[in-house]
Amino acid sequence: MNSLLDRIAGNTIIKFTNVDPALLNVDAVVEEQDTNLILDNSPVIINTIDSFPALVRKMEQQVLEIPGNVIVKNFSPKRFYAIIYDVEETPICRETWVKKAFKNIFIYCETYKIKVLAMPLLGTSYGKLEEEIIVSILQNVLHINRHKYLKKILIYNK
Repeated sequence: MNSLLDRIAGNTIIKFTNVDPALLNVDAVVEEQDTNLILDNSPVIINTIDSFPALVRKMEQQVLEIPGNVIVKNFSPKRFYAIIYDVEETPICRETWVKKAFKNIFIYCETYKIKVLAMPLLGTSYGKLEEEIIVSILQNVLHINRHKYLKKILIYNK
């Protein structure tokens, strides 16, 4: 991500930062999530042997989320969970899902009057999508749908 430069898309500034998202002064934070809602910020599953059967039962009983959708949690700052991964699909992440998630994120930014948003570069960590392609999709979505409230997006390293 170091090679990516700050950009302006429509009336929104896209700024790349190495600052921990917990330290950023933002109105909302986007987190990547999968259709089963099992992704966590830590890549290690603790007590795998004991928790795996419970995890499988939970996954069998729940209704899967739809890729591209966004779930909003009213924390401070707000949390937008972007459903962009489906571990049962190959590939597990698609550009169309990321584009749909961007559109939904920006709808919620308008709904909740979000001015400053922090997010990772969606689809580039687990999904292995190319950074420049995702930045281009982000810029295009912002150009097509200009927003009244959203002024700055801080892209952080995951």
